[in-house]
Amino acid sequence: MSVLLEILLVTAYASLFIFLIAKMKFFDCEGISRRAIQGVFILKILFGILLYLVYTFYYTDRSTADIYKYFDDSKVMFDALFTKPLDYLQMLFGIGNDTPYFDVYYNQMNHWYREYDSNLYNDSHTIIRFNAIIRLFSMGVYNVHTVFMCFLSLLGLTAIYKTFIPVMKEKSLLLFGAVFLIPSVLFWVSGVLKEGLLFFGLGFLVYYSHNIIRGEWNLKNIFWILFSIAILALTKFYVAIAVIPALVANYWIEKTENKNVLLKYIASYLLLFSIGLFATNSLQVLVQKQKDFINLANGGTYLQRITVEKTDTVYIASVMHDQLEIDRKTKQVKIINKIDYCRIWKDGKLGEETEFVGAKNFKETEYRLLLDYGKTGSTIEIKKLEPDIYSFLKATPKAIYNTYFRPFFFESVSPFILMAGFENLFIILLTIVAILFADKEVLTEKLFWFCVFFTLVIFTLTGLITPVIGAIVRYKIAALPLLLIALFMLIDKDKLTTKFPFTKRFF
Repeated sequence: MSVLLEILLVTAYASLFIFLIAKMKFFDCEGISRRAIQGVFILKILFGILLYLVYTFYYTDRSTADIYKYFDDSKVMFDALFTKPLDYLQMLFGIGNDTPYFDVYYNQMNHWYREYDSNLYNDSHTIIRFNAIIRLFSMGVYNVHTVFMCFLSLLGLTAIYKTFIPVMKEKSLLLFGAVFLIPSVLFWVSGVLKEGLLFFGLGFLVYYSHNIIRGEWNLKNIFWILFSIAILALTKFYVAIAVIPALVANYWIEKTENKNVLLKYIASYLLLFSIGLFATNSLQVLVQKQKDFINLANGGTYLQRITVEKTDTVYIASVMHDQLEIDRKTKQVKIINKIDYCRIWKDGKLGEETEFVGAKNFKETEYRLLLDYGKTGSTIEIKKLEPDIYSFLKATPKAIYNTYFRPFFFESVSPFILMAGFENLFIILLTIVAILFADKEVLTEKLFWFCVFFTLVIFTLTGLITPVIGAIVRYKIAALPLLLIALFMLIDKDKLTTKFPFTKRFF
């Protein structure tokens, strides 16, 4: 396809969505004009194209580039539409698609199966399916997918703005900046990544739930609440875990005349988290997630081992990589010499044992490449978790510290980390300003505590399981808009502008 046609397609869809922003009642927001929202949409597209350029010309391994790997896998699913339409629909909607029959498609994909098998929903399926839907309109042009994702995430961000503007009318400009203009949110949420769907689901869940909290019980609000929960469950389920207790607390506070706001938040989180701990194996799941992240950070090669009896996953350390012959086209792997490998998953648990295998038994065993990672350059030390409350509580302070303060701008190993480092520096300075010029009356506002508790949970979970600074940057962006909203809400405008008159321009 010619570059000119690609530009025309991207421009046409962008123009369509700009028109919808001008016409849809949803974008009628107090404190900001539709033109401002259209400007944000165009800015998001530019950031999305920047992300595309970075992963096209800087990180050139398409098989491991986040923006491409799910996009490329979706072509396998989409192509089934023209040969076996029922197969496409079954894979798209997840109906009877977990049989060996569909392996003819999934084995052509790089990321449908995890590098290790677990009992958790594979959220990669969601973004692959999203791309398989957008291919109906895109003619395979990647940046058309960017435009669609920018619009979906804009809907979610606008919903967040509409939720908070009733209590921030005098700080509408600051609210606009907190929601729409955080650099890392603009960068990562504007690409064809799960973060865009995350903000769509989060924004709609928060907005329509608060409609219910205010007494607006109708089918429209209920539908969007249920749909949003489903989106979060299929993309980043931990965000749903973080936000639902806050919504319950707000409903309770609203029905009791806004009394004892902080106590009701604490009680809601303790109660719902306790129920979750007793009813599920959530601690074990988080322990396993941490182990998975540590394995990925250490780098190595993940192979699917296929024998007559079974199929499982093995991990080969990066130092042994030169002992493998990998055919990138067929994904077949041959072991040249004897090497050690550890079986990652066995009966749903991490296998600690190490087996010794060599080229001599290659005839009896087939190895297929799943993923091939180098050692991550931005790893940090985190406390290894055990499946008990004490272990989690002991690790929580450092987890929050790592997520809130890092990366420091002086420890950057890439332009992305450097950008996040300066962003963190701004947040730290803003936190100091908010504390020095705090408005104590805000401490009785339930939406303030909504932001605080949601941020604490996201930051804690991120810090507990993530040993890679780059991953911390992306995982914590789910909370960054709400963190900045909380800080801006806390600032006493009169105190600040009296001390520093130049700040009046921001209000």
